[in-house]
Amino acid sequence: MSKKISLADIADCLGVSKTLVSLVLNGKGDEYGINQQTQKRVIDKAEELSYTPNVLAQGFRTGKTKTIGLIVSDISNPFYSRIARRIEDYAWDKGYSVIICSSDESIEKEIKRIKLLQGRKVDGLIISSSQENADSFNLFSSNNFPHVLIDRCFQNTDSPCVTVENTTGAQIAAKHLLEQGIKDIALLSITPEHISTITERTNGFLSTLAEEKVDIPEEWHIKIAFTNIESEVEQKLTELYKSGNMPRAIFALNNNLTSHCLLALRKLNISIPNDIALVGFDDMLYFGFTQPSVSAVNQPIEEIGEKAFDLLLRQINGEEILKSERNVRLPVNLIIRESSTKTQ
Repeated sequence: MSKKISLADIADCLGVSKTLVSLVLNGKGDEYGINQQTQKRVIDKAEELSYTPNVLAQGFRTGKTKTIGLIVSDISNPFYSRIARRIEDYAWDKGYSVIICSSDESIEKEIKRIKLLQGRKVDGLIISSSQENADSFNLFSSNNFPHVLIDRCFQNTDSPCVTVENTTGAQIAAKHLLEQGIKDIALLSITPEHISTITERTNGFLSTLAEEKVDIPEEWHIKIAFTNIESEVEQKLTELYKSGNMPRAIFALNNNLTSHCLLALRKLNISIPNDIALVGFDDMLYFGFTQPSVSAVNQPIEEIGEKAFDLLLRQINGEEILKSERNVRLPVNLIIRESSTKTQ
C-alpha cells in the first residue's frame, strides 16, 4: 500500500515549512502575505503528489469536519432518497459532505447511528426520527449541538423541524373522496403509530369523516408493520376481499403503502376506481404513469431538503435560530388522477 502524502511531505519537497503549506492549502495564503508564486508551487506540488487532506485532523484543528449526518428510516424509500439527494446537492454547494444512514424504524438502531456519527465528529445532524419522545433532541438543544428534525416532529421541543401540513393533506384527501359520493372508506396505516406523520394524517382524515358523520369500522382501519409492508398489505386486503366486506375506497398513509395496495388490488382483479377508489399520501413520479394513474397528496421535497440544510448550516455557523423559525410547516396539495375519480 502506498504511503499517504502528508503536509510534511509537500513541505520537504519544496523546502518550506509545514505551516506555510497548511495555510496555502486552507486558502489563507493571501491573508498571511504568502506570495502568489509560492502559493502556486504549493498547490501544484500537492496535485502532483495526489495529496488528500485528513478531514478528521482538520476537524480537530478547526472544530469542523465539513461533514454532516443524515438519518432516515429507510433510504430505499423514494421519498427519503429524493430528500437525501437534495440535501447532498445543497451540502456540496457549501463545501460539505453527507453521511447517510437508515434506522429501519428502530429506536435502538437510530440511537446507535447518532452515536456513530457524533463519534465521527460530524458538524451536525438532520434526522427523520423514529423515537417516541424528544428527550435526545432536547439534550442536543441544551448542548447547542446543530441538528434539524425532518418529516417527523415532537411536541415540547426547541429542536428546529421541517415537515409538511400532514393534517391538512389528509383532510383534503378525505373531502375529495366524500365529494365522489364515497363513504365506505378504509384507512391503510403503518406502525409504529407514535410517529407524528402517521398520527397527524390519521387524525386529519378521521376528523373530516366524523364531521360528515362517517365512521370507519375497526376492520377497515388496517395497520401494517413497517418491517413487512408488501406481504401484510396483500394478506390483509385478501382477507377483507374473501370476507365480502370490502370498502369503496382506501386512503393509504404513505407511498409504500399506496404502491403495495395498488399491486394487491390488481392481483385480486379489483378494478380501480370502479370497484375501489385509491388515494395515497406522498406523490411519486410513477403514480402518474401507472394504470390507472394514482391520486396522491404531494409533498414539496426540494423545499424540505433545502430548508433543513439551511437551518442546520446556520446553526453550524453560530447563528441564532429564532423560535418563530423552528417549526417549519410546508403546504401540500392533492394531485387528482384516475384512481379516485368517478367513471362514466
